[in-house]
Amino acid sequence: MEIVEKLRDFPFSIPAEVEELYQWHNGMAIDTLCQLFNYHTFLPLEESLKIREEWQQYNTDYMIIYAPDLLPLFEFSGEYYAVQCTTEKQEKGLIWFVYHDSLAVYNSLKSMLLAILECYQAGAYQPYFSQNLLETAIDERKVAEIKLAYNPIRQELFDSLLAKQDFYAHP
Repeated sequence: MEIVEKLRDFPFSIPAEVEELYQWHNGMAIDTLCQLFNYHTFLPLEESLKIREEWQQYNTDYMIIYAPDLLPLFEFSGEYYAVQCTTEKQEKGLIWFVYHDSLAVYNSLKSMLLAILECYQAGAYQPYFSQNLLETAIDERKVAEIKLAYNPIRQELFDSLLAKQDFYAHP
């Protein structure tokens, strides 16, 4: 199997749902203007592994910023959605948003993709062309509601942000 060969030196197991995604298609050409969702492109597995190696080199040279068990899947200008991998094969893995910091934002790849699909179907994401470029109009409130419905982990994030606001508001 081609995926197994590419992951030969990867020290973790990718979740089954991520393996299924890569069996369906090995990412998108990064040099194209094509986006899978809201500016992000689906990284070819080779590119994903290369970026992860760069993260690990950065951790070695400077300080640990990038968790070693994260594998980037989607990218836009230095922003990544990465899956958390484990030593044992799992069905799914948490999806993290990585950009200057890391934050778990989806319970699984499936919940992420279902939420994104509903964002398009409900009009929360509205693609349009502007000067021959594909742009996306975003209804932030609708997007937040949809993502929260598909991802209970986001409620935990929301609650923790509220708690921090209350802490700073009440000395």
